[in-house]
Amino acid sequence: MNSRLLSIYQSLPFPVKNFASAIQGYKLNNRRSKNREKLLRLIEERDNWTRAQFEAWQKEELKQMLDHAVKNVPYYRNMWKDIWSKDPSISHLELKNWPILEKNTIRKFPSEFIADNYKGQKLYDIHTSGTSGTPMCYWLDEDALSLWYAIYEHRIRRWNGISGKDNWAHFGAQMICKADQKKPPFWTWNFAMHQLYLSCYHIHPKNTKYYIEALKKYKVKYMLGFVSSMYAIARDGLEQGLEMPTLEVVITNAEPLFEHQRETIAKAFKCKVLETYSGCEFAFGGNQDRSGKLYLWPEAGILQAVDEAGILLPDGQVGDFIVTGLVNKVMPLIRFRVGDSGALLPKEKYTEQDRPFPILQEVTGRTEDMIITPDGKLVIRLDPIFKGDLNIKEAQIIQETKDLLKILYVPTTGFNQEQLDLIKHRLQDRVGSLMNIITEETTSIPRTANGKFKAVVSKLKKQ
Repeated sequence: MNSRLLSIYQSLPFPVKNFASAIQGYKLNNRRSKNREKLLRLIEERDNWTRAQFEAWQKEELKQMLDHAVKNVPYYRNMWKDIWSKDPSISHLELKNWPILEKNTIRKFPSEFIADNYKGQKLYDIHTSGTSGTPMCYWLDEDALSLWYAIYEHRIRRWNGISGKDNWAHFGAQMICKADQKKPPFWTWNFAMHQLYLSCYHIHPKNTKYYIEALKKYKVKYMLGFVSSMYAIARDGLEQGLEMPTLEVVITNAEPLFEHQRETIAKAFKCKVLETYSGCEFAFGGNQDRSGKLYLWPEAGILQAVDEAGILLPDGQVGDFIVTGLVNKVMPLIRFRVGDSGALLPKEKYTEQDRPFPILQEVTGRTEDMIITPDGKLVIRLDPIFKGDLNIKEAQIIQETKDLLKILYVPTTGFNQEQLDLIKHRLQDRVGSLMNIITEETTSIPRTANGKFKAVVSKLKKQ
């Protein structure tokens, strides 16, 4: 949504805003629900497969995806022509023979990653900057969307005794209210999706009671969203002695879930708190069930850990995650480095009670600082300001002082003042008018000891 339309939406009366949200909800539901019942039956049947059945099925799916990528995707086709010119005996059907794909490569040649046999069809684009502050765009079709959300419906919802027909609350990064808005509602009610969408940009102890009242008013059964937002509401609600609603489950996404956060949220809402792990690439995904183990979805793709040299590591050892997607044939991602690190649980540690899916042992590298505004609000998930077709290589937001933010950015060909003003405007929308914003062009973003950097860095003394 462009800035003008966003401003109009934010200014709408609450009932009209809800109606507009519902219209968008109907569109999303229609886009995501093709062959829903058939897909759900297939996914449910696979829950009863053995690990050997899944491995055999995944091996065949992988071969089909690799063959499709070489035959139909320009980038991969040219890459393998070059590989075969040096050694014709190398098989493209062996995943280990594929080089690791970096985000920068996709940014340089975005159209080269769209399969020829899908060009001209109706496709959907997903814009994301990721935690690296690097803008990315992924394309997929309705079939991929429908399969992905069918997996989501069964594994995240049905496993935990909830459904899309239950009223639920979502803490997300959509700018549904102006940053300077002082009074509730800090949410919209999307009746098409039974969704109470709560702003993550208005979290403040003085607003906690309003958020809790909204959860009660809309009879929310479960809550999903950013860890830091839900933790802040739970913590402040307990500290203020507010009467909290009892939920069926709280499901976290986008951020790592620490044990103290899990305990506080569980205590506040008197329910299980479960973690998910996925990305906008539609190439990997997973979630905890009520046993607490985080299972990866075999249908989504293959996740592996590699060392600094790109060598595959045994399960149990921490390394950089690379993924090979099995859902999206429009834009296949083969051995794609996602920017996170962690480890898979070694197979010898599985028990007879475990589901026949890979288990994620740990995830590292997703922690991001928060911005504290002069009036005390905690602002998270600022990376969306870099979404879209911006001519920047990478960027970082730094909180220098209580009322000063600096945008550090690396421009590429085509970057101009208009794009810089757009970035500043998007950031100002999220942090409010009390925060001053400066920009600084640079040739590279400083890295940490592990060679990575955070999209958001705070220099304030840790609270």
